[in-house]
Amino acid sequence: METRLTDLKLFHYPRACSRVTMVALETIGAPYEDQVINLMAGDHYKPAYRNTNPRGKIPALLIDGTLLTENVAILTWLNETYPEAGLLPRVNGALAKAQQLSDLVWVSSVWHPTVRANKMPSRWTMGDIEPVRERGKDLMTPLIEHLESRLATSEWYYGDAWSIVDTYLYWCYTTAEEGQFSLDGFDRIARHRRAQEQMPTFQAAIAREQN
Repeated sequence: METRLTDLKLFHYPRACSRVTMVALETIGAPYEDQVINLMAGDHYKPAYRNTNPRGKIPALLIDGTLLTENVAILTWLNETYPEAGLLPRVNGALAKAQQLSDLVWVSSVWHPTVRANKMPSRWTMGDIEPVRERGKDLMTPLIEHLESRLATSEWYYGDAWSIVDTYLYWCYTTAEEGQFSLDGFDRIARHRRAQEQMPTFQAAIAREQN
């Protein structure tokens, strides 16, 4: 039987990718504390946070005082520690688990940087941001088209059951939209978006961000 560690503290920022981890925490149902790290005020550069997380990023999760960073690592740990929560479909064998990890890493290492080029192109250049944003749109298009195609036969990424991959993808395409990437005409993604937004655990995370 898994040992349940209940001393959990999430460092996050509203609307940032830490929202994905917060939805995961709401889904597992374990009590947790949260603390906003104001990225706009540069709190992630200040000693008060750097002393806890030298990497200076969010999300970061303290687990009984031990720090774990990066969405993929945090989500993987939560899924293995609370398997009944269904953050990822239950699979058997090392290869099947590696395929799920591959999906999470793909969203984190391909979708996420591409989203940044759309939403915050100044992160990628010291000069004119518009060519970066345009390139971001070019790179985002095949990713969106791939997701639209995958959702042709199912409501969620893995079929009939929601997973935390859906929340991460939701964060990516809605954040890209905020960066002027149009989602017009992608009807299956629009359906996916509505379904995600109607989930009680998602709504609970949004409400907690706003407190």
